[in-house]
Amino acid sequence: MKKYPYVKKRSLTLLLTCMVFCGCRKNNNPVPEQIEKPDLTSSMNASFASSAIAGSTLELGVVGHPLGDAPYIATSATKQIQLIKSMGMKWYRINVITQSDGTVTVPSLLQPLLDAASKGGVKILPMLHPRTMDITDDESESYARGWKLGKDFAAKYGKYFAYYDLGNDLDFETLIPNKTGRSQTHYEYEPTRSIMAYLKGMDEGIKSIVPTAKTMISAGWLHYAFLRMCFWYGIKYDIVGYHWYSDMENAAPNPPNNIPDITQKLSSLFPNKPIWITEFNYRYKTTRTTAENEAAQRDFINSFVKKCSANPQVKVAIVYELFDEPYKSVQESTYGIAKWLTPYTLFKNKPIIDYLLK
Repeated sequence: MKKYPYVKKRSLTLLLTCMVFCGCRKNNNPVPEQIEKPDLTSSMNASFASSAIAGSTLELGVVGHPLGDAPYIATSATKQIQLIKSMGMKWYRINVITQSDGTVTVPSLLQPLLDAASKGGVKILPMLHPRTMDITDDESESYARGWKLGKDFAAKYGKYFAYYDLGNDLDFETLIPNKTGRSQTHYEYEPTRSIMAYLKGMDEGIKSIVPTAKTMISAGWLHYAFLRMCFWYGIKYDIVGYHWYSDMENAAPNPPNNIPDITQKLSSLFPNKPIWITEFNYRYKTTRTTAENEAAQRDFINSFVKKCSANPQVKVAIVYELFDEPYKSVQESTYGIAKWLTPYTLFKNKPIIDYLLK
């Protein structure tokens, strides 16, 4: 997962350009590889939908970058929604950047997606990018900026969305180096309060327009103290969002972490909030063949979905991401659950989809 540098206004244009065309990048491994346990192997009994979700209310979804990245621009909104629906998924999480009046930067791409999703019965979860946030702002200014961004976006698009994901990877922004994120003492005090003021503003700005809106704030790895601080600060977010990757799954049970099931840990910390896993996937290894990586991806996703479906507090699990993006780094290029045979006209489902469709 990569943190976004929230910078002064003079650098904002460059940041927005990068965000529109690069999307959310997941290149940085927060867990040292040397402490990983062996990966799940393809010899596992990996029946996916039929056994993992039977009797469970868990809903599945996928992340995509339909408002800026080449594979999505080349694939019609209708086709994206049809593919997601054919995989048995109900959610499509997308990153959204707004202009000063709340309009998204690429309305010509968003509206066809909203129309296709409505017709196809797929729900869109917007990850609203906090483009005006500056962690050097005092809390009053930060709150005002967040409130305006949330209010303006909801005023333009509130009729389309019931749920809102507030920012992305903000737990990394003020984490003190070499700290796990499990304690509030692991974060820089003043910048963290500035972030929380902004998030409080976003939450209240959205709900000033759409009082029934449900909001979520996310963290990843063992950074759950960030979410606890948001709660203590008085942010009335409705859902705990979490990001979880295969290296985290391998390392979390080991001392000194001692967390065999991150979903149960979150349940113990937030017993009264629904949990959504808004990103999860397997990180490819350069030492493995494509077939080996795809099998390991299948097995990790299958195993983790079983874990989520066994915890009734986990309501939604969203895979990162729909398509491979081969022009990016080794990790970002291979997170897709569909790969390109001919970029960007012919794709093929990876092995995990066989289990989704069982």
